[in-house]
Amino acid sequence: MAQLSTFELENIKYRLSEMVGSRGDGTLIFEKRKSGAIEAYYKYKHQGKEAKIKIGLYKATKDRHGYKLAECRVKARALSNVRRECGGDLKGHLEMLERKREQELLEEKQRQEAEALKGSFTDLIDAYVEDQKRQGKSSAHQTKQALERNVVKAYSQIAAKKAKDVTPDDIVSILAEIHNRGSEAESVRVRAILHACFSFGMKGDYDPTRVGKKRFYIQYNPVATTKKNTHAVKVGERVLNHKEVKELWDNITDVHRVGVVMGCFIRFMFATGGQRPLQLARARWEDYDFTRNCVTLFDKKGKNGKVKVHVVPLTARALAILEEVRPLTSKYPWPFCSGVPSRKAETKGQLTSYNEGSFKNAFSRYNNKLKKQANEEGRPEPEWFTARDIRRTIKNILIDAGVSREQRNLLQSHAQVGVDIKHYDRHEHLSEKRESMRLYDILLTKIIEGTETVLIDLEEYQRAGG
Repeated sequence: MAQLSTFELENIKYRLSEMVGSRGDGTLIFEKRKSGAIEAYYKYKHQGKEAKIKIGLYKATKDRHGYKLAECRVKARALSNVRRECGGDLKGHLEMLERKREQELLEEKQRQEAEALKGSFTDLIDAYVEDQKRQGKSSAHQTKQALERNVVKAYSQIAAKKAKDVTPDDIVSILAEIHNRGSEAESVRVRAILHACFSFGMKGDYDPTRVGKKRFYIQYNPVATTKKNTHAVKVGERVLNHKEVKELWDNITDVHRVGVVMGCFIRFMFATGGQRPLQLARARWEDYDFTRNCVTLFDKKGKNGKVKVHVVPLTARALAILEEVRPLTSKYPWPFCSGVPSRKAETKGQLTSYNEGSFKNAFSRYNNKLKKQANEEGRPEPEWFTARDIRRTIKNILIDAGVSREQRNLLQSHAQVGVDIKHYDRHEHLSEKRESMRLYDILLTKIIEGTETVLIDLEEYQRAGG
C-alpha cells in the first residue's frame, strides 16, 4: 500500500488509507464527511476485531484547523508503538489512561477544594471578630482595628498564610514591630488578642454552629510559646484620697464639655459601689427595678460564653441621681446617654450608651481643669486618674467602711463567674449586698460632706490579710 499524497487527499471521494510501518502495525485512514471535513484515524486489529482511534481533522489548507499529512503519520506511528507496548488492546489502554486522568483531575479538584476550605490567618481573624460581634462583645471593633493595623496590613504575607502554618517566629515578628515603635502596651494587648484568636480557631473546627464554614486545622497555639512582655503591663495604683473624691463629686458637672448626664454618671459610679463603668452605662431603664430598688447588670465576659448576672442594690443617693437624669434621658433606652448619634464606624448614626471613649474624654477634661488650676495657683500638678482608678478608689473606701473581702468581691462582681441566667436567682445575696452598700454609703456621705475621715493604707491592709 503506497503512501498517500496531498493531491490524493485534496480529491478524496470517501476514504483513503496507507500502512503505518510494516505489516501488522495498523493503517492510517482518512474519511471525508458530508460537510467536506476530512478526519484521520488509526485503524488496527485486536483479537480478530477491527478498532479505530480518531487522530483528528486533516488540515487541507493553511487557514483550517487540524493536522497536516506528516503530522497525522507521526501520530499514527506513535499510536502503533503504544499498541505494541500495551499488548495490542490500544483502545482499552487509552480508555484506562483517560479514566486515570479523570480520576487524577477529580482528586486534584478535591484537593484544591479542601485546601480552599483551610482558612488563612486573615480568615481566622475575620471569624474571630465575627464571633466576638455575635457574642455582643463591646471590644469587637477595637479588636478588628488592632489586628487589621498590626497584622493584615503590616504583615500581608503572614496574614495570607494558612492559619495552621503560622509559626511562633511569625508572631514574634508582628509583636516586635509594635514593640520597636515604642508601643509596648499595644504589643501586650495584640499578643493577648492573637492568643485568644488562635484558641478560638483550635476549638472552632469542632463547633457545630460553624459547620460549612472554613476550617483551620490548627494543631497548637503559636502565640503560647512567645514570651509575654510583663514589663509593659502596668498595675494601676492610683487611689483618690477623700478630698479628691469630694472635689470630683462637687465639681464634675461644672466641667466644660462634660455635661450634666455624664457628671451624674460619674457620681452614680460612686453611689453604686464602683461597678464596672461599661456595664453600668449599658444598663437600660428596663433593667432597673424601682420596686426592689436595684439594677441588673450583665457581664458578657462570662466563662464559656455564659453571661454573668449581677444585681446591685440602689441607695437613696443612687435613686436621687436617676431622678435627676430622668427628665433628660427618659426617652432614651439608657439613663446615661448623651442623645447624640455615634460617630464610631461600627455604630455610626446609631444612638448608644456611654462607651470607653466617653469616659476617657470626661476624665481627661476634668484632669486638665485641675492641671490648669494648679498651674494658675503655682501648685504642683495633681496626679492624673481614670475611670479604672475610680473603681480602685471605691474598693479602698469599702475597706475603710469595714466591708469584708468576700462581701467586697460580691458587691463589685468578682464572684459567681459563668452564671446561667435561666437557672440563677439574680436576687441571691441581695441582702448581703445591701448591708455592704449601707456601710459603704455611711462613709461616702462623710467624704462628700467633708467630715474628717482617715483613709487606711491599702497595701498595708492587704499585707495584713484584709
